[in-house]
Amino acid sequence: MMRLTKIRTATGKDVKIATAARNPYSSKHDNGSIVVVGGSGVYHGAPVLAGNAAWHALAALRVGIGYAYLYVPSSIVGPVRALSPNLIVRPFGTESIGDGKISGIRQVIMRADALVIGIGIGKGIDVLKKAGKIIDYAVSNGKRVVIDADGLFSIKYAGSLGMNALITPNDREFEMLEGGRAGNTVKERAASAMRLSARIGTAVLLKGHVSVISDGKEAVTVNPKSSALATAGTGDVLSGIIGGYMASGASTFRAGIAGAYVHAKAGDMLYKKMGAHILADDLINMIPHVIKHFDRQSIPHANKLTHK
Repeated sequence: MMRLTKIRTATGKDVKIATAARNPYSSKHDNGSIVVVGGSGVYHGAPVLAGNAAWHALAALRVGIGYAYLYVPSSIVGPVRALSPNLIVRPFGTESIGDGKISGIRQVIMRADALVIGIGIGKGIDVLKKAGKIIDYAVSNGKRVVIDADGLFSIKYAGSLGMNALITPNDREFEMLEGGRAGNTVKERAASAMRLSARIGTAVLLKGHVSVISDGKEAVTVNPKSSALATAGTGDVLSGIIGGYMASGASTFRAGIAGAYVHAKAGDMLYKKMGAHILADDLINMIPHVIKHFDRQSIPHANKLTHK
Protein backbone atom coordinates (compact mmCIF):
# COMPACT_ATOMS: atom_id res chain seq x y z
CA MET A 1 0.00 0.00 0.00
CA MET A 2 1.35 3.44 -0.98
CA ARG A 3 2.34 5.67 1.90
CA LEU A 4 0.82 9.14 1.69
CA THR A 5 3.80 11.44 2.09
CA LYS A 6 2.34 14.85 1.36
CA ILE A 7 -1.17 16.29 1.21
CA ARG A 8 -2.24 19.93 1.19
CA THR A 9 -5.17 22.15 0.26
CA ALA A 10 -5.07 24.31 -2.87
CA THR A 11 -4.96 28.09 -2.45
CA GLY A 12 -5.02 31.16 -4.67
CA LYS A 13 -1.24 30.90 -4.86
CA ASP A 14 -1.68 27.82 -7.05
CA VAL A 15 -3.69 29.89 -9.53
CA LYS A 16 -1.02 32.59 -9.48
CA ILE A 17 1.68 30.03 -10.27
CA ALA A 18 -0.32 28.59 -13.18
CA THR A 19 -1.22 32.01 -14.65
CA ALA A 20 1.03 33.15 -17.47
CA ALA A 21 2.00 36.81 -17.64
CA ARG A 22 0.60 38.43 -20.78
CA ASN A 23 2.69 40.73 -22.94
CA PRO A 24 0.66 43.91 -23.51
CA TYR A 25 1.71 43.76 -27.19
CA SER A 26 0.61 40.17 -27.65
CA SER A 27 -2.01 39.04 -30.16
CA LYS A 28 -4.42 36.11 -30.13
CA HIS A 29 -1.67 34.05 -31.75
CA ASP A 30 0.60 34.49 -28.74
CA ASN A 31 -1.63 33.42 -25.85
CA GLY A 32 -2.06 29.70 -26.42
CA SER A 33 -4.51 27.53 -28.32
CA ILE A 34 -6.39 24.33 -27.66
CA VAL A 35 -7.96 21.50 -29.63
CA VAL A 36 -11.13 19.91 -28.23
CA VAL A 37 -12.35 16.59 -29.65
CA GLY A 38 -15.77 15.38 -28.55
CA GLY A 39 -19.36 14.59 -29.39
CA SER A 40 -21.20 11.92 -31.35
CA GLY A 41 -24.16 11.79 -33.69
CA VAL A 42 -24.94 8.16 -32.92
CA TYR A 43 -26.99 8.42 -29.74
CA HIS A 44 -30.16 10.25 -28.76
CA GLY A 45 -29.17 13.52 -27.16
CA ALA A 46 -25.78 13.48 -28.87
CA PRO A 47 -25.96 17.20 -29.83
CA VAL A 48 -26.33 17.96 -26.13
CA LEU A 49 -23.18 16.00 -25.37
CA ALA A 50 -21.43 17.86 -28.16
CA GLY A 51 -22.65 21.03 -26.47
CA ASN A 52 -20.81 19.81 -23.40
CA ALA A 53 -17.69 19.58 -25.54
CA ALA A 54 -18.39 23.18 -26.52
CA TRP A 55 -18.29 24.07 -22.82
CA HIS A 56 -14.75 22.68 -22.78
CA ALA A 57 -13.77 25.13 -25.48
CA LEU A 58 -15.65 28.13 -24.06
CA ALA A 59 -14.20 27.57 -20.59
CA ALA A 60 -10.69 27.42 -22.06
CA LEU A 61 -11.31 30.71 -23.88
CA ARG A 62 -12.52 32.29 -20.63
CA VAL A 63 -9.16 31.42 -19.07
CA GLY A 64 -7.65 33.74 -21.65
CA ILE A 65 -6.20 31.69 -24.50
CA GLY A 66 -6.28 32.92 -28.07
CA TYR A 67 -7.92 30.06 -29.96
CA ALA A 68 -10.11 27.03 -29.28
CA TYR A 69 -10.70 24.55 -32.11
CA LEU A 70 -13.63 22.19 -31.53
CA TYR A 71 -13.79 18.97 -33.58
CA VAL A 72 -17.09 17.05 -33.64
CA PRO A 73 -18.64 14.57 -36.11
CA SER A 74 -19.90 16.25 -39.28
CA SER A 75 -23.52 15.26 -38.57
CA ILE A 76 -23.69 17.68 -35.64
CA VAL A 77 -21.38 20.48 -36.78
CA GLY A 78 -24.37 22.75 -37.54
CA PRO A 79 -26.05 22.57 -34.12
CA VAL A 80 -22.71 22.99 -32.35
CA ARG A 81 -21.74 26.03 -34.42
CA ALA A 82 -25.05 27.59 -33.46
CA LEU A 83 -24.15 27.40 -29.75
CA SER A 84 -21.66 30.25 -29.83
CA PRO A 85 -20.00 32.53 -32.41
CA ASN A 86 -16.81 32.26 -30.33
CA LEU A 87 -16.21 28.64 -31.35
CA ILE A 88 -14.19 27.42 -34.33
CA VAL A 89 -16.06 24.18 -35.11
CA ARG A 90 -14.66 21.68 -37.59
CA PRO A 91 -15.81 18.20 -38.68
CA PHE A 92 -14.04 15.01 -37.64
CA GLY A 93 -15.73 11.78 -38.67
CA THR A 94 -19.36 11.47 -39.73
CA GLU A 95 -21.58 10.08 -36.97
CA SER A 96 -18.67 9.52 -34.57
CA ILE A 97 -14.96 10.30 -34.42
CA GLY A 98 -14.31 6.62 -35.13
CA ASP A 99 -14.12 7.14 -38.90
CA GLY A 100 -12.30 10.45 -38.71
CA LYS A 101 -8.91 10.69 -40.41
CA ILE A 102 -5.98 11.52 -38.15
CA SER A 103 -4.28 13.25 -41.06
CA GLY A 104 -7.02 15.87 -40.97
CA ILE A 105 -6.28 16.91 -37.40
CA ARG A 106 -2.53 16.42 -37.03
CA GLN A 107 -1.57 19.83 -38.37
CA VAL A 108 -3.88 21.66 -35.99
CA ILE A 109 -2.69 19.60 -33.00
CA MET A 110 0.90 20.44 -33.92
CA ARG A 111 0.08 24.15 -33.97
CA ALA A 112 -1.89 23.99 -30.73
CA ASP A 113 -0.56 23.84 -27.19
CA ALA A 114 -3.06 21.46 -25.58
CA LEU A 115 -5.74 18.89 -26.32
CA VAL A 116 -8.95 18.06 -24.44
CA ILE A 117 -10.64 14.84 -25.53
CA GLY A 118 -13.41 12.49 -24.47
CA ILE A 119 -16.75 14.10 -23.72
CA GLY A 120 -19.64 12.42 -25.50
CA ILE A 121 -17.52 10.47 -27.99
CA GLY A 122 -19.09 7.12 -27.05
CA LYS A 123 -17.49 3.82 -26.15
CA GLY A 124 -17.44 1.93 -29.45
CA ILE A 125 -14.15 0.13 -30.13
CA ASP A 126 -13.49 2.13 -33.30
CA VAL A 127 -14.10 5.36 -31.42
CA LEU A 128 -11.84 4.46 -28.50
CA LYS A 129 -9.04 3.27 -30.77
CA LYS A 130 -9.20 6.52 -32.73
CA ALA A 131 -9.20 8.57 -29.51
CA GLY A 132 -6.18 6.54 -28.35
CA LYS A 133 -4.32 7.38 -31.56
CA ILE A 134 -5.13 11.09 -31.20
CA ILE A 135 -3.94 11.09 -27.59
CA ASP A 136 -0.77 9.21 -28.51
CA TYR A 137 -0.02 11.63 -31.35
CA ALA A 138 -0.50 14.68 -29.12
CA VAL A 139 1.54 13.32 -26.20
CA SER A 140 4.37 12.05 -28.42
CA ASN A 141 4.65 15.55 -29.91
CA GLY A 142 4.93 17.24 -26.53
CA LYS A 143 1.37 18.55 -26.24
CA ARG A 144 -0.41 18.62 -22.89
CA VAL A 145 -3.60 16.58 -22.83
CA VAL A 146 -6.74 16.42 -20.68
CA ILE A 147 -8.53 13.07 -20.97
CA ASP A 148 -12.11 13.16 -19.71
CA ALA A 149 -15.35 11.11 -19.68
CA ASP A 150 -15.54 8.49 -22.48
CA GLY A 151 -11.93 9.29 -23.34
CA LEU A 152 -10.85 7.50 -20.16
CA PHE A 153 -11.84 4.22 -21.79
CA SER A 154 -9.41 4.92 -24.65
CA ILE A 155 -6.29 5.04 -22.48
CA LYS A 156 -5.51 1.38 -23.10
CA TYR A 157 -5.35 2.12 -26.83
CA ALA A 158 -2.87 4.97 -26.40
CA GLY A 159 0.84 4.67 -25.83
CA SER A 160 2.62 5.72 -22.66
CA LEU A 161 0.90 8.88 -21.41
CA GLY A 162 3.58 10.36 -19.21
CA MET A 163 3.18 13.53 -17.17
CA ASN A 164 2.11 15.53 -20.23
CA ALA A 165 -1.37 14.07 -19.73
CA LEU A 166 -3.96 14.47 -16.99
CA ILE A 167 -6.98 12.20 -16.52
CA THR A 168 -10.14 13.35 -14.73
CA PRO A 169 -12.08 10.33 -13.41
CA ASN A 170 -15.07 10.57 -11.11
CA ASP A 171 -15.54 7.83 -8.52
CA ARG A 172 -17.25 5.42 -10.93
CA GLU A 173 -14.59 5.94 -13.58
CA PHE A 174 -11.88 5.51 -10.95
CA GLU A 175 -13.35 2.09 -10.12
CA MET A 176 -13.19 1.19 -13.80
CA LEU A 177 -9.53 2.17 -13.99
CA GLU A 178 -8.35 0.77 -10.65
CA GLY A 179 -10.77 -2.06 -9.93
CA GLY A 180 -11.56 -0.68 -6.48
CA ARG A 181 -13.25 2.24 -4.77
CA ALA A 182 -11.56 5.59 -4.21
CA GLY A 183 -12.74 5.82 -0.61
CA ASN A 184 -14.77 8.38 1.33
CA THR A 185 -12.35 10.26 3.56
CA VAL A 186 -9.98 12.91 2.26
CA LYS A 187 -7.01 10.79 3.25
CA GLU A 188 -8.38 7.73 1.44
CA ARG A 189 -9.14 9.70 -1.72
CA ALA A 190 -5.73 11.36 -1.68
CA ALA A 191 -4.02 7.98 -1.36
CA SER A 192 -6.18 6.58 -4.19
CA ALA A 193 -5.33 9.44 -6.55
CA MET A 194 -1.62 9.11 -5.76
CA ARG A 195 -1.71 5.36 -6.31
CA LEU A 196 -3.42 5.66 -9.70
CA SER A 197 -1.07 8.44 -10.80
CA ALA A 198 2.00 6.44 -9.80
CA ARG A 199 0.72 3.30 -11.53
CA ILE A 200 -0.07 4.81 -14.92
CA GLY A 201 2.57 7.54 -14.79
CA THR A 202 0.31 10.50 -15.48
CA ALA A 203 -1.35 13.29 -13.50
CA VAL A 204 -4.75 12.48 -11.98
CA LEU A 205 -7.66 14.65 -10.92
CA LEU A 206 -10.07 12.51 -8.91
CA LYS A 207 -13.36 14.41 -9.11
CA GLY A 208 -15.85 14.62 -6.27
CA HIS A 209 -17.10 17.10 -3.70
CA VAL A 210 -13.54 16.94 -2.40
CA SER A 211 -11.41 16.68 -5.54
CA VAL A 212 -7.81 15.48 -5.39
CA ILE A 213 -5.04 16.28 -7.85
CA SER A 214 -1.89 14.15 -7.79
CA ASP A 215 1.32 13.62 -9.71
CA GLY A 216 2.06 10.40 -7.85
CA LYS A 217 4.26 12.17 -5.30
CA GLU A 218 1.98 14.86 -3.91
CA ALA A 219 -1.76 15.17 -3.36
CA VAL A 220 -3.58 18.51 -3.41
CA THR A 221 -7.22 18.79 -2.36
CA VAL A 222 -9.94 21.23 -3.37
CA ASN A 223 -13.03 21.42 -1.19
CA PRO A 224 -15.91 23.72 -2.26
CA LYS A 225 -18.06 25.30 0.42
CA SER A 226 -21.31 24.53 -1.41
CA SER A 227 -22.97 21.86 -3.55
CA ALA A 228 -23.65 24.29 -6.40
CA LEU A 229 -21.49 22.29 -8.82
CA ALA A 230 -23.59 19.13 -8.44
CA THR A 231 -25.33 19.63 -11.78
CA ALA A 232 -24.85 18.42 -15.35
CA GLY A 233 -22.08 19.96 -17.42
CA THR A 234 -20.02 21.53 -14.65
CA GLY A 235 -17.39 18.80 -14.87
CA ASP A 236 -16.99 19.59 -18.57
CA VAL A 237 -16.34 23.21 -17.68
CA LEU A 238 -13.63 22.01 -15.28
CA SER A 239 -11.78 20.15 -18.05
CA GLY A 240 -11.96 23.24 -20.24
CA ILE A 241 -10.50 25.46 -17.53
CA ILE A 242 -7.66 22.99 -17.02
CA GLY A 243 -7.05 22.83 -20.76
CA GLY A 244 -6.89 26.62 -20.86
CA TYR A 245 -4.19 26.72 -18.21
CA MET A 246 -2.25 24.00 -20.02
CA ALA A 247 -2.49 25.90 -23.31
CA SER A 248 -1.10 29.02 -21.66
CA GLY A 249 1.95 27.11 -20.40
CA ALA A 250 1.15 25.46 -17.05
CA SER A 251 2.18 21.86 -16.43
CA THR A 252 -0.59 19.25 -16.27
CA PHE A 253 -0.28 19.01 -12.49
CA ARG A 254 -0.26 22.77 -11.95
CA ALA A 255 -3.10 23.27 -14.44
CA GLY A 256 -5.16 20.60 -12.67
CA ILE A 257 -4.75 22.30 -9.30
CA ALA A 258 -5.48 25.79 -10.62
CA GLY A 259 -8.44 24.58 -12.67
CA ALA A 260 -10.04 22.74 -9.77
CA TYR A 261 -9.53 25.73 -7.46
CA VAL A 262 -11.05 28.22 -9.95
CA HIS A 263 -13.91 25.81 -10.64
CA ALA A 264 -14.74 25.48 -6.94
CA LYS A 265 -14.46 29.22 -6.26
CA ALA A 266 -16.73 30.05 -9.18
CA GLY A 267 -19.29 27.56 -7.87
CA ASP A 268 -19.19 29.06 -4.39
CA MET A 269 -19.59 32.59 -5.75
CA LEU A 270 -22.58 31.50 -7.84
CA TYR A 271 -24.14 29.76 -4.84
CA LYS A 272 -24.17 33.07 -2.97
CA LYS A 273 -26.02 34.69 -5.87
CA MET A 274 -28.22 31.89 -7.16
CA GLY A 275 -28.33 29.14 -4.59
CA ALA A 276 -28.39 25.59 -5.92
CA HIS A 277 -29.87 26.69 -9.25
CA ILE A 278 -26.90 27.25 -11.53
CA LEU A 279 -26.22 25.96 -15.02
CA ALA A 280 -22.91 25.17 -16.69
CA ASP A 281 -23.25 28.38 -18.70
CA ASP A 282 -23.40 30.37 -15.48
CA LEU A 283 -20.17 28.73 -14.36
CA ILE A 284 -18.39 29.65 -17.60
CA ASN A 285 -19.44 33.28 -17.24
CA MET A 286 -18.22 33.39 -13.62
CA ILE A 287 -14.67 32.30 -14.51
CA PRO A 288 -13.39 35.84 -15.27
CA HIS A 289 -14.68 37.14 -11.92
CA VAL A 290 -12.49 34.57 -10.15
CA ILE A 291 -9.32 34.77 -12.21
CA LYS A 292 -9.11 38.47 -13.13
CA HIS A 293 -7.42 39.08 -9.79
CA PHE A 294 -4.52 36.90 -10.95
CA ASP A 295 -3.99 38.65 -14.29
CA ARG A 296 -0.55 40.15 -14.77
CA GLN A 297 1.43 41.64 -17.60
CA SER A 298 4.97 40.84 -18.64
CA ILE A 299 7.49 43.58 -19.34
CA PRO A 300 7.44 44.51 -23.04
CA HIS A 301 10.57 43.81 -25.06
CA ALA A 302 12.80 46.86 -25.46
CA ASN A 303 12.36 47.04 -29.23
CA LYS A 304 8.58 47.36 -28.97
CA LEU A 305 6.97 50.76 -29.39
CA THR A 306 6.06 52.52 -26.16
CA HIS A 307 3.27 55.00 -25.56
CA LYS A 308 3.85 58.23 -23.69
